[in-house]
Amino acid sequence: MQKIKPWIFRILFIVPFMFVSCNKDDKKEDPPPSGNFDNGVFIINEGLFNTGTGTISFVKRGSTDVQQKVYQKANNEIPIGNIVQSMNIINGKAFIMVNNADKVEVANWNDFKKIKTLENIPYPAYIIQVDNNKAYISCWDNKLLIVSLENLEITGEIITGTGPTKMLKTGESIWVLNQGGLGLDSTISIIDNSTDQLVHTIPVFPRPTGIQKDKNGNIWVMCSGRGSWQGGDSKGHLLCIDPEDYSIIKDLKFPVSTKHPEKLIINSEGDILFYNYPDGIYKFDVSSGNLETEAFIAHTGFFYGLAYDETDNVIYSSDPLDYVQNGLVYRFDAISGELINSFNAGVIPREFYFSD
Repeated sequence: MQKIKPWIFRILFIVPFMFVSCNKDDKKEDPPPSGNFDNGVFIINEGLFNTGTGTISFVKRGSTDVQQKVYQKANNEIPIGNIVQSMNIINGKAFIMVNNADKVEVANWNDFKKIKTLENIPYPAYIIQVDNNKAYISCWDNKLLIVSLENLEITGEIITGTGPTKMLKTGESIWVLNQGGLGLDSTISIIDNSTDQLVHTIPVFPRPTGIQKDKNGNIWVMCSGRGSWQGGDSKGHLLCIDPEDYSIIKDLKFPVSTKHPEKLIINSEGDILFYNYPDGIYKFDVSSGNLETEAFIAHTGFFYGLAYDETDNVIYSSDPLDYVQNGLVYRFDAISGELINSFNAGVIPREFYFSD
């Protein structure tokens, strides 16, 4: 979870809304989980910083009938914890990263009944499956934890850069973005997943926040740039990296140091990238040598989450609104950029997971 930037927004927004009544949607009685979570999208909601619990919402593709708080409703209203950072489904189990609570909740994905809590996990951010028996959890105390998928135990650790977050598997390697956690980093750690060893470190630009692999096998990395709260703004960079020798194929610099690109997703063909920018969602053709100057999807608010559903060729994005009430999720056609529909999720919707 990018804690520094959300702190700033929460300080700005939470105080004026401390005594605002709940959104009407909060007062509705949601039905219990149906146990049928296929053909849809899970929305991972952070929840109020420090004082609240994160939640997970679910909605079928094409529908706006949202099931809220599916984990709580499956587990006698027990909260997940503060703050829910991300979720991944591996071998039929939902692994829920609860960043500020230093734990990972594991549940059956089809009914969200709790299986186990992995405790004493320092600021877990993301989890990625390495093979049938192993996964890595990126943690903000500068390491990956190795998880046995057979017995759900931590079996080892790998030291990385500062504040590792998102990961990408390509071949026998795991690429780890070192975003900096509560500090600042500008590197990518390359892990040999067959030996669980750090084999290379790639220096990039401050705060790498997104990573994707294109149709040519090249790796694209979004570097958001240093923020004003980190000693002064710096420009963002979109990088194309050769996965064989780690050389920089393209370095596309953003024009304004005070405007920071965030996130990075790619379409199913592997030729169009999308990312968040202060005035909307932008797209980029991997064959191009220049960044787009106009938003593909214009937005006057602040897009937070961003994901691509290859089943429907749809872009999902979220707006946290005032960081207190339930945020909005938008569906956009990935070809035309037209809005399909929108609906409320939970408080601060940030990540998405698609089920078949």
